[in-house]
Amino acid sequence: MNGQHRWAAAALCAAAAAAGCRRSAPPGGEAPVAYTAVERARTDSSANLTWCQAVDVDRRGNVYVGDQWAVKIFAPDGTLLRTVGRRGNGPGEFDAIGSVALTPGDSLFVFDLGLLRATVFEPGTWRAAYTVQVGREQLLPPARVARVRGGRALLAVFENAYNFNVPNPEGVRGGSDLVRLLNADGSLLRDSVLLLRERENLVYRDPVAVGPNPFGRETYLAVAGRDRVVTAWSDSLKFDVHAVDGRRLKTIRPSWAPPRRPITAAERDSVVAALAGHPIPAPSVRRALQRYRAATWPLLRGIVVDDRDRIWAGIGGGPGQPVRWTAFDQRGARVALVDLPANTPLRAVRGTTAWAAVIDEDEAPAVVTYDLRPTRPSVTERSGGQPPPGTVRRAARAARPDG
Repeated sequence: MNGQHRWAAAALCAAAAAAGCRRSAPPGGEAPVAYTAVERARTDSSANLTWCQAVDVDRRGNVYVGDQWAVKIFAPDGTLLRTVGRRGNGPGEFDAIGSVALTPGDSLFVFDLGLLRATVFEPGTWRAAYTVQVGREQLLPPARVARVRGGRALLAVFENAYNFNVPNPEGVRGGSDLVRLLNADGSLLRDSVLLLRERENLVYRDPVAVGPNPFGRETYLAVAGRDRVVTAWSDSLKFDVHAVDGRRLKTIRPSWAPPRRPITAAERDSVVAALAGHPIPAPSVRRALQRYRAATWPLLRGIVVDDRDRIWAGIGGGPGQPVRWTAFDQRGARVALVDLPANTPLRAVRGTTAWAAVIDEDEAPAVVTYDLRPTRPSVTERSGGQPPPGTVRRAARAARPDG
């Protein structure tokens, strides 16, 4: 083969290799996979759940719900399998369950906000294997505790002591919540692992008080895998990824810019009516909202990290509005999306199955299991920001076998 042919062959090989690389790498401009959430099951109403803030799912699809004084375990079809724990302060008893988590071996971790105690149950026996006190030596108790490093450590979030976030002249509100890394026995392993911006509250001057702010921003935190933490401020589409010892690993900044939803005058009036009362009169609520000066709703409604390391962010949606949950990969590319009904926070995603908390028509909480089925892009993409009213319900009905 002469030199000219060798150069031509080399060029062909290089072109083929480049084409192969282009085929194997996800195209940067590829549209995300749009899913329709089709209800498969929901937790049995006879279980009489009182809240669904603490939820996790094991490898078999069983759902674990921290129901204040006990953990209720449901089969994939929603049938109640067993109840672990009861009300009290002895071993295996609870006062106010704040979080539950399953380890890779399906042992059960439970943190009790009332007793400041973490309990681990071994699978099969459902007896308390061990219990540790958490945060007893701290000024304030932890608000959240997660099991990390395969159970060898605990990550604890301690809220600001005063939670009194008055805007400063630069317009920056709030203090910081402190994240500490604890040993498995609850003792301090490393202090000040992370500082998180605290939730923005309403500050009243007449009378002097602090209260909840429906328009307030906050920091969301999710544990990914064994030793990573993802945080996001609810007013920006940016995800910070840290090791559990506080080292910043990277920041994910999606290039996609979702639309923001303005706060209407009617919504402000509704908040004033809901918050006003003794001892805070309506004029004080209105003045506090005016000082806060928020023009839009928070951009994010929560984050969840799935089993593929994708970050699902609930985007948009004020009270009574559907929320579009959008998944981003580790490069920040938008790879999937699904619309969930209003007031249905996502709790977990495994593959193409999702679990979300709902309040039914009788105002009873439940956990719903959804199959995520690919749908036509026009159903979810053409609307741009929020789905048209009724889209979630119509799409779910159309996808059911009975039509």
